[in-house]
Amino acid sequence: MPRYTAAYSDYIIRTAEVDVLVRRATKLERSSPVANTDEIRALCRAATVLLCSHLEGYVKDLGEVTVDRLYASAVPRDRLGERFFYSISKNHFDEMRDTSDPAKLATKMFAFLEMDALLWSRTGPFPNPVPYDRFSAGFASPSVDKVCAFLGRFGAGNLKRDLMRMLAVDYAAVSNMVENLVATRNSIAHGDSVVTKTPGDVAQMLVLVKQFVNAVDGAFGGWCRANLCPIR
Repeated sequence: MPRYTAAYSDYIIRTAEVDVLVRRATKLERSSPVANTDEIRALCRAATVLLCSHLEGYVKDLGEVTVDRLYASAVPRDRLGERFFYSISKNHFDEMRDTSDPAKLATKMFAFLEMDALLWSRTGPFPNPVPYDRFSAGFASPSVDKVCAFLGRFGAGNLKRDLMRMLAVDYAAVSNMVENLVATRNSIAHGDSVVTKTPGDVAQMLVLVKQFVNAVDGAFGGWCRANLCPIR
């Protein structure tokens, strides 16, 4: 059995571009930090945004790998909790909740039955692939709690506890860095022209976020193997 999921391997490949930016910024900082201030700042801001995007992409990819394996391995649906099924059809439920007209509500119910009825059963495996774009909808800004909540849609309700156990004394530093990454990325994305990181900051961020991804891959992969099916 591979040690890591395909999602983890892809994450490592994609974050190589973040390392390129960090090394370039570090070189500029060492040669002439004052003369290169603007370029160093731009490189570090870009690296921070990219790293957060790759973390978010990893979590979504991990979910997609899991959904694909559930279907390919013909996992019985009675192993999955209510949140999994809710996540598949949340868009239908949201539309119905916002509709009071009986005729329109009936139309939306027919749409739900036509698209999702075959998926909603506790008997046997899924007869069709799960629509992952709808299952993963709503996940963004990959803070520790949001990552755990998203993967909790599969039923892994104690993932945060497992991460704390796996990371041990490093948990506080790693989780704080993930929160820092997300907060910094959000500030930049919302137009904050001041917030930035030094090359050293981003280099440390890259190391600790990789440690977080490694722990998520191990903890969630282990949970899936014990409760659903192998995903590695």
